[in-house]
Amino acid sequence: MMTRLGKLLKFGNKVFSVDDLAVLWNVPDRKKLWESIKYYIRSGRLRKLYSGVYALEGEEFSEFELAVKLVNPAYISFHTALGVHGINFQHYGDVHAMALVSKEIEVNGQKFVYHQLKKEVFFDDSGLDRESGYTMASPERAVCDSLYLVSNMAFDNLSQLDAERLVKVSKIYGNAALEKRVMQLVEEINNA
Repeated sequence: MMTRLGKLLKFGNKVFSVDDLAVLWNVPDRKKLWESIKYYIRSGRLRKLYSGVYALEGEEFSEFELAVKLVNPAYISFHTALGVHGINFQHYGDVHAMALVSKEIEVNGQKFVYHQLKKEVFFDDSGLDRESGYTMASPERAVCDSLYLVSNMAFDNLSQLDAERLVKVSKIYGNAALEKRVMQLVEEINNA
């Protein structure tokens, strides 16, 4: 029989919410679940990162994986995804994500900033890429999310963008001004 820690190691993720632990350990009783979590923290096998969010002690984890566990559901986008994809060159120390609520959380000196999207846009998975332990906006989705938040946003490098995919993703927002700005970007891409 596999131990509870063995199940966490086999799962592959490094950061776990309380709900993740309940499912992975098959412990529906919340009182028993909390007792188990406290035991693993006391024994130095789990560490609490934030209220309801834990990591295996001694295991390195991605700040992106942590971001999507702090506020769930969420996906990495805006300044963070633009930087990762090489669309904007300015580095932001904060991790930016899209969620159903606007919120800021700080964990061990790292700031996580969540930007609110409408449900129908958030749950449309157009332009979202699943990574190991988190979801990130594709270059096109990151540009559209950014224009949704800041209509006059400037971009440093459009060469990575697929113009056709950019137009397709822009349609999910139901925002004429965003679609118009995307068409301007498509012109820039085609004229480059």
